[in-house]
Amino acid sequence: MKPARAVTAASLFAALTVSTLAHAQAPVDSGPPGSVRNGPSYGHRLDVGGSFGVNNAGGQGLVSGFSLMADLRPVDFLSVGAGVGRGLWGVRFTAHSRVYPLGVSRGLFLQGALAHNLGRTTWLGEEDGVDVSVIRSAVTTANASLGYRMDLGRRGWLGFEAGWAYRLDPATYRTGGERELTDSEERNLRFARPGGVVLGISGGFSVL
Repeated sequence: MKPARAVTAASLFAALTVSTLAHAQAPVDSGPPGSVRNGPSYGHRLDVGGSFGVNNAGGQGLVSGFSLMADLRPVDFLSVGAGVGRGLWGVRFTAHSRVYPLGVSRGLFLQGALAHNLGRTTWLGEEDGVDVSVIRSAVTTANASLGYRMDLGRRGWLGFEAGWAYRLDPATYRTGGERELTDSEERNLRFARPGGVVLGISGGFSVL
């Protein structure tokens, strides 16, 4: 069922993207004070910055942390971007696209993303001298979220998003060492798997 839901979500996002682009107009010079085209976001095309979050497109997997991200708007209604960070499930690469149905100056966006976690190997039990290794598999998720982007001054920006991340393959792990995992360690590993609720906050500067 999960792959079917991910395909359905991706299809709906693609349909909305095509529909939005069909009605998008080429950018023009900034309008009069108070108009939607007078905001800083309308005049700049590239957002660069960082992100904190849980499963967010530019973020750290399932734990709060920091990552780098960039977002390019070829037109006022659509952007594409990427992010890289490191979380409990290893280095995380993401690619995302945002549709701004009302234009970027009005802030509201729908986002679709693919996030690939490379997996990692860690050692547990160093405090008691009995080590156990945990090898996490690579995992890819398809993310869908709703967000809001706002300008801060002439070049600053801040964004918020919430949604859901669907695992496209199992988030498995295997162990090796001198003992078995404790119940607490098992729970922590299950909690740390990519996928589930998406929550994120990002910010930075607009250039170009």
